[in-house]
Amino acid sequence: MSNVVEINRRQFLRGAGGLMALPFLNSLPLSVAASNPISQARKRLVTVGTFLGMYPGEWHPEKGSNRIPKLLEPLMPHRNDFTVVSGVDHGINGGHKGTPSFLSGVYKPEYIGESIMVRNDITLDQLAAKHLSRDSRYHSLQLGASEGKPTQTLSWDENGVPLLPEPDPMVVFKKLFVNDLNPEAANRAMQLKRSVLDMVAEDAKSLQNEIGYEDREKVDSYFSSIRDVEKRIERQQQWVNTPKPGAPPLMDRPTTFHGNLDLMFELTALALQHDSTRVVSIELPAGGLPIILGGEQLSGYHGQSHHGKDPKVVEELVKIEQMHTASLSKFLSRLKEIQDDDATLFDRSQVLFGSGLGNGSSHSNRNLPVLLAGGDFKHGGQDVIFNEGEVPLSNVFVTMLQKLGIEIDAFATSTGNVNSELA
Repeated sequence: MSNVVEINRRQFLRGAGGLMALPFLNSLPLSVAASNPISQARKRLVTVGTFLGMYPGEWHPEKGSNRIPKLLEPLMPHRNDFTVVSGVDHGINGGHKGTPSFLSGVYKPEYIGESIMVRNDITLDQLAAKHLSRDSRYHSLQLGASEGKPTQTLSWDENGVPLLPEPDPMVVFKKLFVNDLNPEAANRAMQLKRSVLDMVAEDAKSLQNEIGYEDREKVDSYFSSIRDVEKRIERQQQWVNTPKPGAPPLMDRPTTFHGNLDLMFELTALALQHDSTRVVSIELPAGGLPIILGGEQLSGYHGQSHHGKDPKVVEELVKIEQMHTASLSKFLSRLKEIQDDDATLFDRSQVLFGSGLGNGSSHSNRNLPVLLAGGDFKHGGQDVIFNEGEVPLSNVFVTMLQKLGIEIDAFATSTGNVNSELA
């Protein structure tokens, strides 16, 4: 087939403006598909980290109790596909400064006078990316629900450099779909409210005649998802560019915190689907874009996380954090909708959700919120509850890395693994 070329184990559509990546198609001609063994399960990792933790009173399941913690309620449609791991942490005491240790397992404060400079080691996602993304376009992607700060960064490389997340969905969209095309032509198409898909329309039409029914449905769904993201970003841009006399500065944002988070999750699903990368981290910072709570707009929820056990403030915090898990639940559903050869993208992906902060109000880094979904683990609707302080979170990371096919026996402060509980 002349219109589809193989580059770095991916298929592309070709147009006058450049190339656009496609998901793997089973009905490609043998000469292409046979040399592209994507059917050998490509494994992915998505890590999601909240800077302010999750309210422990409504996160951790209790031994011997059937009560569902409120923060887990939005995730109940996936009850048999995730496991909450309680009682684990990295054994550190750093408060907010220690939160970036979530994926690294280490806390290296450097004292400069009375100030603390956070240092770090390589994080779980970056170690995994070294092995998983060798054949992908991007080593990894770092995304944010809103603009954060370097001290809140989730991902760090092997040199201890923080990898700052991108909070603008337009930038991410262009990185995934426009930069492969002619940037000037693609930008012009977007300004004229045309889809970037128009630039490869002729080749896409030809492709539809050369693939099977199931692959045609897959391509149609993939294109529909790209166009849907374009429209959502377009609505944001229209709202931003519309004059709003007398509107407070907080209103002049492209979207809400959770609206932006949902877009980042959708872009993550698309990036994994067409194999732009196999590792993505998504950061939920302390503030930035407005959070809608009871008809009011909040510039952040740091105050709610420091609730001082005030019942009214705790109630507000739980509602905000339920929006976090509701967005996560939609993302898991989305991964289950996307076929990846003989399985779904959910089956092929590990999704880790959690934080390096166990209790925002007391600044504790103990008993961290940790949830693991997908990844072919033995979930079964049961959670794993360790005695607090006995099992390092890094033991969970060792098991995760091993399930990703990475031969490793230790990570950070690990003392073993949790294969008997999860694998």
